[in-house]
Amino acid sequence: MAETAERIDSAEAALQARVESLVTAHQGDARAVIETLLLAIDARTARISFGFVRGRLGDIGHRPC
Repeated sequence: MAETAERIDSAEAALQARVESLVTAHQGDARAVIETLLLAIDARTARISFGFVRGRLGDIGHRPC
């Protein structure tokens, strides 16, 4: 069981380090961190979405019901 606890602790520590890195990069501005994350999510969604996520099925020739 100790292995599981250690893996969770190390994963949590890695996540915390990533969060701290983002906050530091934005000089402690939490709003800027959130905006950056939202922009990254939007960009990723646009790359992987075929229209189902962002409602663009009409753009690719599918007629709305």
